[in-house]
Amino acid sequence: MNIAQKIAKESTITFSGLVYGNVNRYLYTALLARWVGAEFLGIYSLANSIMLISEVLGKMGLETGVMRFVSRLNPETDSEKIQKVIASALKMTTIFSLVIMVGLILSSGIIANQILNESTLLTSVIIIFAIAIPFNGLTLVSAFATQGFKRLKYKTLVTQFINPTFLLGSMLICFWFISTESAIMVPMLITGIIGFFVMVVVLKRISGVSNNQIIKAKFDSSLLKFSYPLMFVTILQTFMHWMDILMLGYFTDATTVGLYHPAARTAGLLQALLLSFISIYTPMASQFHAEGEREKLADTYKLVSRWLLISAIPISAVFIIFPGKVLLLFGPEYLPSANILVILTGATFIQALLGAAGPTLSMSGYTKLALWNTVGAFALNFGLNIYLIPKYGIIGAAIATLISLTILGFARIIEVQIILRMNFIDRKVIKPILAGLIVFTGLFFIKDFIMPFHTLITLILAGIFSVGIFGIILWVLKIETEDLDFFKGLKVLKGRK
Repeated sequence: MNIAQKIAKESTITFSGLVYGNVNRYLYTALLARWVGAEFLGIYSLANSIMLISEVLGKMGLETGVMRFVSRLNPETDSEKIQKVIASALKMTTIFSLVIMVGLILSSGIIANQILNESTLLTSVIIIFAIAIPFNGLTLVSAFATQGFKRLKYKTLVTQFINPTFLLGSMLICFWFISTESAIMVPMLITGIIGFFVMVVVLKRISGVSNNQIIKAKFDSSLLKFSYPLMFVTILQTFMHWMDILMLGYFTDATTVGLYHPAARTAGLLQALLLSFISIYTPMASQFHAEGEREKLADTYKLVSRWLLISAIPISAVFIIFPGKVLLLFGPEYLPSANILVILTGATFIQALLGAAGPTLSMSGYTKLALWNTVGAFALNFGLNIYLIPKYGIIGAAIATLISLTILGFARIIEVQIILRMNFIDRKVIKPILAGLIVFTGLFFIKDFIMPFHTLITLILAGIFSVGIFGIILWVLKIETEDLDFFKGLKVLKGRK
């Protein structure tokens, strides 16, 4: 199996999981939006953003660190070293995340009442979400450790199948049989606990690490030294991802946040594409760099970037041409956010297209540069939010995200070009760009004909047209050899040669 086939197989496993997981989470958000209203959805969104930012502090970047260290070792000859690395990562994550949990619980009242000026319900939600932090942190570090073995199915199984299923299922049970408030709070904790136990069992099977090794493990200074700059990168990226939510909460109210959240969640579906490819590309990039295979690294960088472009265009086209219909899935209350969806789709499309440059820098050892990139983008995003939100409200938050992600993406690809002498742009990207322009034009012309139909019918027709026409045009323009290898990789999933 060549590189293209390997990426196809593993990214398809991840993408299928991400599709299932995102559909469940999307349905979870849509049902919350319809059943509890914009204000309660805003409270959930604020608490969720606070938890995810705190969770990053608890992980200390160790999820990426353990994945990189494990991917550079041979499981057959270096099993003892691998177990020590994993045990150290899990012990450090446990200690750090417990400290963060306690700190967040103690400060929950100040955050909710004095900073965000919200009701005591937000305090309760933050406390429950804080208890989930150690479970979530250990789940993710364990999942990334299995990714270091270049096996994505276990991480995908837990984070994209089991967790979203329990998240949606427990929310339905809480809403129907307990209360609206419990539907916001309880599912996150239940999901965290179940995901933790399943993922740790899987990791023990793959790596052979034991509870005794974890308890006796020493802090691995080299692992921590590599990881902590990535913690700052991740926390700043998480801040950037949720900054619009937090600053809307600070400058406006929970209802405004609730109106913004469906557009952000919908545009964020494009990140599933980025994660599905990056999940397998990252350990491969680390391995190629460690082995001095610069040509393989450069070729894989181009392949992944082009496939991200191909995958993102048809979805982005539907979101941009039919934003109102998409947001009607959440209810008529959210129609005013249609322009927000267009802007945020542009932002996440750029993030997906240029997304391979970030892990290319990190896995090549330029973690401090990756940190400074994110610091600059964070500062820019923070300043733009302060300036734009008071003037333009939720539109200002969306514009701030678009500008900061665009500048960050271009900065990274320029650095990869200068430092590593790698460029993802070549003549092969012309075909998907041309196909994309035709698809956008076609959707614009058929819009008036299919808009009168029911929301679901309109979106289904638009999706079939977008994907179908895009695929036909690429076929007419002739599929590249690497793309054929990619499709062969998909056949591997079915057991065919």
